Amino acid sequence: MQRIALLWIAAANLLAAGQRPHYGGTLRIEIRAVVRNLDPTDIAIEPAEAAAKEQLIGQVYETLVRLDDRGEPQPLLATAWIHDTARRKWVFSARSKVQFHNGVPWAPPGGVISIADDRPIEQILRDLARPRNALVIRGSDGALVGTGPFRLAQFEPNTSIVLAANENYWGGRPFLDSIEIRMGRPLREQALDFEMGRADIAEILITEVRRARQRGSIVLQSPLLETLAIVFDNAATPAQREAVALSLDRSAIQSVLLQKWGETSGALAPQWLSGYAFVFPTDRDLIKARQLAAGSAPLSFSYDRQDPVLQSVAERIALNAAEAGLTLRTTTGSPGLRLIRLRATQPDLEWTLDQFALALPPVQRAASGWEREQALLEGFRVIPIVHLPASYLVNPRVRQWNPAVRWTLADVWLPEARP
Repeated sequence: MQRIALLWIAAANLLAAGQRPHYGGTLRIEIRAVVRNLDPTDIAIEPAEAAAKEQLIGQVYETLVRLDDRGEPQPLLATAWIHDTARRKWVFSARSKVQFHNGVPWAPPGGVISIADDRPIEQILRDLARPRNALVIRGSDGALVGTGPFRLAQFEPNTSIVLAANENYWGGRPFLDSIEIRMGRPLREQALDFEMGRADIAEILITEVRRARQRGSIVLQSPLLETLAIVFDNAATPAQREAVALSLDRSAIQSVLLQKWGETSGALAPQWLSGYAFVFPTDRDLIKARQLAAGSAPLSFSYDRQDPVLQSVAERIALNAAEAGLTLRTTTGSPGLRLIRLRATQPDLEWTLDQFALALPPVQRAASGWEREQALLEGFRVIPIVHLPASYLVNPRVRQWNPAVRWTLADVWLPEARP
């Protein structure tokens, strides 16, 4: 399925063949998530907000280094790094001619930044690439100011964000004049706005992708970024949690309900990110599930009822559990179990697990990604089900937009400016 998504991206990019990038215009994006602020030091806990926030922060604020699509550290505001002569600290060379959005130059003393840290350089670089370590200052009005290709021009809480091109960006002015992001938009309203020409990029349910493409719409998909998972609160016993896990028919969920999109998995992080997702078991064992569930009291079950995919998957989970002798009663807030979406926001395993952990039962942080994931999954407090791509309707006039793990909106252009 990922190959098909890449082919669609390639086909969309071919539309731009023979055309030169055009400066100007406003890109209009709609999302379901609501982002409370763009402060990179304020870590969002809710998965949908965290994913959307990281996509937008990267357009406004920059770090010393960045991670490429393979998760490898690359220069950004720092162009190189070496040990000092005493090998007690790392010295980062600052990129020249960098300005903040308010015109203040970034000029570290001597053109270098020194960091005293005895960890391996790989760990240091990955940590420096996190949004919380972005380079920011406060303007005269107290607002945070960054150095990215776009500046924050307008923020309407819970409603919209407007980003404007940074005319003095060190990497060259972005092609777009501005980007308008409308937040908190239900999928049905996004689809209507897209059809009426009021949105250039809109989210679409995975179950609607084939139908949209049959109608001639361009639908682009990301790598497998989303994880559908069951999360238990303290009300369930260990036996009940394991019984639910063993009752799941992941294959039917993926092949029927999700129309064969994605990959079934017992791991939180997808295979392309961790390299070991295949190790976690996904086999169904109804006999053992029935033994574990014997005499169990009903459990409360909650999910986002505005999400049709979660609703259909939740109904199948309840049916699977009933086959094992467990009753799941749908509620809105009682403790029990929840079906949620988790979203990888960067091509880095530790980063992803840290973000996931904010929405999961707390555990002691382990040293490595493998140990960390084992700890999060221990005792069936979390039960991953399937990994899915994120899917987007894209207007044919949008050029060079790639729904990768991390958006690079500075590369996007429109064939002609809007009046």
